[in-house]
Amino acid sequence: MTQVPFSTAKLFSFILISFLFFTACENQNSQNHKRSQFLMGTLVEISVSGIDQESAYSSIQQAFQEIRRLENLMSTHLPTSEVSRINQAAGKNFVPVSQEVLEIIQRSLFWSEQTEGAFDITIGPAQELWDFDEPGLPSNTTIADTAKLIDYRNIQIKKNTVFLPKKGMRLHLGAIGKGYAVDRAIEILKNNKIKNALINAGGDLITLGKRSDSLSWKIGLQHPRNPESLLASFSTSKKAIATSGDYQKYFELGGKRYHHILDPKTGRPSNGAMSTTVIADNVMDADALATAIFVLGPEKGIALLDSLDNMEGLIVDIHGTVSLSKNINSIENFTLSSNNIRH
Repeated sequence: MTQVPFSTAKLFSFILISFLFFTACENQNSQNHKRSQFLMGTLVEISVSGIDQESAYSSIQQAFQEIRRLENLMSTHLPTSEVSRINQAAGKNFVPVSQEVLEIIQRSLFWSEQTEGAFDITIGPAQELWDFDEPGLPSNTTIADTAKLIDYRNIQIKKNTVFLPKKGMRLHLGAIGKGYAVDRAIEILKNNKIKNALINAGGDLITLGKRSDSLSWKIGLQHPRNPESLLASFSTSKKAIATSGDYQKYFELGGKRYHHILDPKTGRPSNGAMSTTVIADNVMDADALATAIFVLGPEKGIALLDSLDNMEGLIVDIHGTVSLSKNINSIENFTLSSNNIRH
């Protein structure tokens, strides 16, 4: 595990941004077409290149529709969604679900086992306790009681039905569902013969082909509190990237930051890291792992990444030190910015 300390005293986190630079000498058929919509609680941006405008926008719209369809299945804010119906039936009965929701739940259980519970979609009761729109601390007793309901091992699956055996249990697919939706959206583009595309859903990102006839997509890891400063950059094609950070939803009380990435074992904001990035073959896995290694922290998180095939990443710990997976330097044009590193 390689560690690199930041050069500033402040604790840094970062988000993913895409740089879509096109030179004047590129073929006009490689023009970039871009659209954005607010879906799944975030801004989703889709860019495609190498086709005419009408075909591009038609395909992009179909991709948005697929994300919206999946949101209607998974959202806990919609009482009619499949996930909401599972939650409403906790302690009562099994609930039939679609193949998509079943696939997400099964993959979630896989990552729960792999991460020894650092990733757990039964985190729902704790998520409901923490209100980041109206900051306030839940009582210690309430948090402790809620944590008793969090245990992925209690999820029961029978054929295409799902059951939560304890009243008060709640599923929350926010740390994996958005990634799955982005994966499905890129498949829509592929089915429409799109060869070059990028989808960015609030840091859950996937690329297809190249941004031009000769140049790969360029990805930057940027500090959200200092937008003009890059932590790292790299080039990618057909890769998925996901980030988790303490800057996305948080409040501060008594000089302490409380954020939305909760430790399933305690029901409280995790103190294992400040920001994480995972590079993988699909966004669903990258999404889940970015959350898991945030909870695990640098030592266990990097060890997990290093044990997995086709997975790379980095972690910024609570002291501002960057830890890198062992083969991240094999990523095309991977560079840590010297402006952000103490030598």
